Amino acid sequence: MQTLRRIVIGTDFSACAEQALETALMLALAAQAGVIVVHVCKPDDDDLDDTLRERSEALTRLVGSHQHRGIEVMGILRSGKPWVKLNNVAAEVGASVIVIGRYGSGRGRDLEIGSVAEHLVRSATRPVLTVPCDFVHASGAR
Repeated sequence: MQTLRRIVIGTDFSACAEQALETALMLALAAQAGVIVVHVCKPDDDDLDDTLRERSEALTRLVGSHQHRGIEVMGILRSGKPWVKLNNVAAEVGASVIVIGRYGSGRGRDLEIGSVAEHLVRSATRPVLTVPCDFVHASGAR
């Protein structure tokens, strides 16, 4: 079995992404792995420069808020298709797994896990852990 060394986590700064980040951080702490938090901006934003600046500040705040946890946490901001960029970053840093939140129920005939998560699962070059939005951690916190 492969040892977890680095975990890539995709974020859109939503509550669901925060739950996925908490899951990634718990895994990282148990394995003493590093966490790379990735946010991807869509290149079709009308004012990409302002969007990148705002998201960079948000990513810096998010990463900073988790620095006290005893593991290395860093942030990377990219522009493009999120599933492509998450795969790219995972390959660049040698990630063992990619973690992403999912919005869909997954109960229907088709796998309904959200468009980014679905694209990522279908195209990933390494394991992907999808965390449902209503996931409750062992501590009972949502």
